[in-house]
Amino acid sequence: MRNASGSPAISIPVNGWVRVTDYRWSLTPLSATGSLNGIGGRFNIGSDIDRARGQEFPCLYIASNIETAFREYFGGPTDSHKCKLTLSELTLRRRSSFTTFSLHGQIEHALDLSRSVVLGAFAKIIATFDHTRDTKSFAHRLRLSPQRLIRTPGALWNRLLCSPAAWRLDPQAFGIPASSQIFGRFVRDTGFEAIFPQNLHSSSTRVEVSGSTPAGASCTLLDKDHMGL
Repeated sequence: MRNASGSPAISIPVNGWVRVTDYRWSLTPLSATGSLNGIGGRFNIGSDIDRARGQEFPCLYIASNIETAFREYFGGPTDSHKCKLTLSELTLRRRSSFTTFSLHGQIEHALDLSRSVVLGAFAKIIATFDHTRDTKSFAHRLRLSPQRLIRTPGALWNRLLCSPAAWRLDPQAFGIPASSQIFGRFVRDTGFEAIFPQNLHSSSTRVEVSGSTPAGASCTLLDKDHMGL
């Protein structure tokens, strides 16, 4: 999907969108620094991924509604249960531990993954990839099922937007970036803005917290002059 300039980028109004932060970061709601902690987020590499040291980069995560924001953080609805505990209880968090900010503004150069056709050219390239001979031999000796390679835009879309538990497996268990995190690095390097603050230096993108903010608050505006880093 390309716009009139021939770019796959789209412009997205974020009026009424939300940003959910841990309560302790409530005075810096649009800072992306926290995304560097731990393994990072779905589309950025954090500082604690063992096999990606020195490759970390920030990303600011916002959502079109509160439920989406919480589901991404907790890995599902916060009131759903596993082993008789809610997801929020399993993460030792409560809803009261968070602050939710309403936002307004416009992102001018975003990559829309809601349409798999956008991923066609990328999928065509990686469809030519294969496991190395050593990898195949190793898997055969250990009687491991070969990992399924991505060949189509639909398969790529499913991998990038899989459940939080699924994308977190590789970085948490094996210390390697998830597929979506590697893809996020490609998107950032290409210059898309949504939302990689370091790409806003010559952009008209502007995202702002709606309403008044507490005294002493900073990082309440994100644009080319305030990149939240």
